[in-house]
Formats: sequence, C-alpha cells, structure tokens
Amino acid sequence: MTVLVGALIAIIQFIKTDRSIFRTTIFIWSLVPLILWLLGAWQDPRGQYNFDYLLTLSAYPAIVLIVQASQRTQVENAWIKVWLLATALALTYPLFWYLKDFTAANQAYGTGRSLPTFMDTDHVRFSIFLCSSLLFILFTPIFQKKVKTILSTILLILILFLSVRTGWVLAICIVCMYALHLYLQSTQKKIQALIIGAAALCLVFVVSYYSFPTMQQKIAYSIWEWKQYQPGVYDVNFSDGSRRNINYAAWEYIKSTTSVNTGWQGIPAALHDSFAKYFIGQPIEFGWPFNQWLFWWMGSGWWGMLLFTLWLIYPAIKGLKQNNLAIVSWTLAIILSCLVETTLNYQYGVLLHIIPIAMLWKNSTISRSDNS
Repeated sequence: MTVLVGALIAIIQFIKTDRSIFRTTIFIWSLVPLILWLLGAWQDPRGQYNFDYLLTLSAYPAIVLIVQASQRTQVENAWIKVWLLATALALTYPLFWYLKDFTAANQAYGTGRSLPTFMDTDHVRFSIFLCSSLLFILFTPIFQKKVKTILSTILLILILFLSVRTGWVLAICIVCMYALHLYLQSTQKKIQALIIGAAALCLVFVVSYYSFPTMQQKIAYSIWEWKQYQPGVYDVNFSDGSRRNINYAAWEYIKSTTSVNTGWQGIPAALHDSFAKYFIGQPIEFGWPFNQWLFWWMGSGWWGMLLFTLWLIYPAIKGLKQNNLAIVSWTLAIILSCLVETTLNYQYGVLLHIIPIAMLWKNSTISRSDNS
C-alpha cells in the first residue's frame, strides 16, 4: 500500500510537470503485467487471489513512477546507498546467529540448512536481495574502484557463506556479465586487469569452498538428496525432490487438460487434484508450482505463458541493443530464479525485480534515447 501511495504522489507530480513519462518504454513495459493478468482473472472475476495477484503486479508501474519522479543523480545514488546499508544490516542477523552458536550452526548445515534470514525462512528471495546489492556495487558508479572491489568481494563471499544455491547461481551470473561488460570496454590494460579479476574470482570460490564447511556440506547434501529421489514418492524433508514432484504434478495437469486456462484462483485446486492423482495419500502444502512458467501456463494458458516470457526478457533485449549489460544481467538473474521458484508471485519478489531494473534503466542510454 505504501508503494501505491508513493506512485499516486508521483502521478500527480508528472501530471503537473512532465507527462512524457507515460509514453516512455519502461512505463509501458511496466503496465503489461496488469494487462496479462486479465488472462487468468476472467475465469473467476470475484476470486480473492485474483485481486491479491493484481496488487502484487501493480508494484511494477508504481515503482517505475516513483523512481522516475527523482530527477537528480545524487538522489538516485543516495537510494542505492540506503539499499546497500539495508543489506549490511540484514546480514548481521545470520552472521550473529552463526557466531553465537558455531557448533550447532555447522551441525545444522549437515542437514542441508542455510543460514537463517531476518525475513522468516525465505532464503531464496533474501539471496536475490543480496545479489541485487552486488549488482548495484558492480554496475553503478557510486564507489571508487578500490572500494568497489573490496565491497563486491566481501558481499560475494557472504553470498557464498549464506549457503543458498540460487544466490550462488545469480551471483556467478552477475559477476560473469560484469566481466563481459569490462571486456567490451577494454583496452589492452583492461584486458590484463580482466584476466587478473577472473583469477581472483576463481580464487574466491576455491578459498570459500575450503574455508566454509557450510559450502562443502550444502553441495554434498544436494548430491545425496538427488540420489534419494524416487518417482511417485513425496517427502517434504527433501527440498529438491519436493519441488520436482510438485512441478511434475503441474506439468501432468497441463498435458492432460485440453484447454489449460484454469485462472489464478483455480491453480491451487487444480494442482492439489493433480498431485493427489500421482502421489496417492500424500498431502501437499503448496498452492502453486515451483516454476514461474508452469504457474502462468496453468493460470493463463500457453499463450499467456508465451506473452509473459516475451515481457520478462524484453529488458534484456533492449539492454543488449543499448549496450546496457547491467539490465541484461539482472533480467537473466531473475529468469534463473524463476526456474526454481515462483519469484514474481510475491510482492517482495516483484520489488526485487523492478527496483534494480527501474534504477538501471533510468540511468542508462535506454532512458535517454527513448523518451521513448
């Protein structure tokens, strides 16, 4: 609700000063999810979840308007610094927990647990939050080179230390895209620096692996869990196996239904019915699959899923055309997270998606060239 109030203030400001914002590419792009939402809402117009999801998706245009309302780079940089400060404060909770009871913490990792977060047990979105801060440090010119190197290295190590595999994958994606960014801008001297940086990155991973028993245990546990997987057997104690079973039930529902278009409100019931068919006598605790595309396919049909995909990758396409690898990097990172989570079903996930996109898009050649 706070986001919507901020957006309303921004709308009033733009109406009084500059209405061109409503014609910009990024604002039009941010409205598309609200239109696509209709593809899964008409089946049950009064469904409570329909309106919950609409409120979640409304954060896209709201955040774009709030960010665009700032006309000064100094203000934008201050926002990023506040974001990074929030990251530092958020990291004190898991670090304090780990240091407070080191022995028990390491034993917990043996069962595949990650460090606790300040927001319940949502490790995946917390790791996305940390990776967004890594993105800001690397791609925005708010720190000198030495400070940027130190902060990005510390944050990368802490992301590895958190022991969330999604965070590892996203961090690697961001760092690799940043390396490509440097390469495309490179002179011979910069290429040498890039080689040194790549070697340093490899060293960080190797040192972290052997320094943090948490990483070794997490990887070993993941391999062990994969080997335990048995088709037709659902065990809530196995994270990957559970996700695979639930996604299997969603996929079988999609294949068995001639016209898959159950609507947002109907997804939980459809998933539960399909799950009960393939995993007899085994309860399911979740209302949607652990994959953003399966969710959209079930709710809005294959055409809705296709349109959603085109919308999701559009910033990356635009970023490639404008040589803005920061936006490309974050779009790819969100896509990767959506493969194992319905990241964009939660407003927190939506905020983590759109805030970096809006900040980086505004400061890039994209926004300058497409008043657009």
